[in-house]
Amino acid sequence: MCILLAARRAGPTPELWVAANRDEHVDRPWAPPALLATHPPVFGGRDLLAGGSWLAVNLAAGFVVAVTNARLGAPRGERSRGELVVDVASQRTVAEAAALVGELDLERWGPFNLFIADAWSFWVATNLPSPALECLPESCVTIGNDSLASPGERVLAARGRACSLLSAPGDPEAGLRQLLADHDGSDPLCRHAGKYGTVCATVLHVAGRVVSRYLFAPGPPCVTPFAQVAVPPRGSLVA
Repeated sequence: MCILLAARRAGPTPELWVAANRDEHVDRPWAPPALLATHPPVFGGRDLLAGGSWLAVNLAAGFVVAVTNARLGAPRGERSRGELVVDVASQRTVAEAAALVGELDLERWGPFNLFIADAWSFWVATNLPSPALECLPESCVTIGNDSLASPGERVLAARGRACSLLSAPGDPEAGLRQLLADHDGSDPLCRHAGKYGTVCATVLHVAGRVVSRYLFAPGPPCVTPFAQVAVPPRGSLVA
C-alpha cells in the first residue's frame, strides 16, 4: 500500500471509510481479495511473492489493518510486512491488535507505517525512523510512504481533499473512487511510471462492525472499474 485515506463518522451506527491505492512493481504477483484466515475470519488481497497482505479486514470484529512500505522489498533476514498485516488482523479486537504490535520488536521489519482502525478508533505504528505506536485523536487520516512525523506533499494534498470529502454529508463512495484515480500534481495518487505504479485500489465501508461495501479495482483506478467484492457474511464464519 502506498496511499491510504481513512475517516470515522459518528452517528447511531458509527462508520469507517477506507480508500487506498497499492503502488508496487507491476510484475510482482498478487491475488485479489479473498479469505486469508478463518479463525477469526480475515479477508483481503494476498501478496504471492512474500505472503501476507497490504490491506486486510477482520470480518468478525469489523476492523481494518493496512501497511505502507517506506522501502520496497524485504532483504534477507527481515520479516514480511504483509504477514504482519495478517497477524495483526487476526486478533479479536482493535485493542488486542494494538497490544500485539506494542509487544513486537518492530525493527525486525523493513521501514513501514501500519494502520489499525475500526469505526471507533485509529491506531498507527511505525519503525520509521524508530518504533512507535499511537492512538490517534483525529477522525480523518492519510498515510503514505513518508515518516508519519514528516508527511510529503502527496500525503498532505490527499489529506486535505479526502478529509473535506469525508466530512461532508452524503455518500462519499464516488468521490473516493475519483480521488484514487486522480492524476493532478507532480506526484499524483494514481501513478504510472513504467515498471512501478498503482496496481490496484480499494474502497471499503464498515458500518458498526459490519463490512457493508468492499469495492476493488484490479488495476490502476483511472482506467480500471471498481467492482463490489463478495465478502462472506459476518454470521457465516466462526470467529
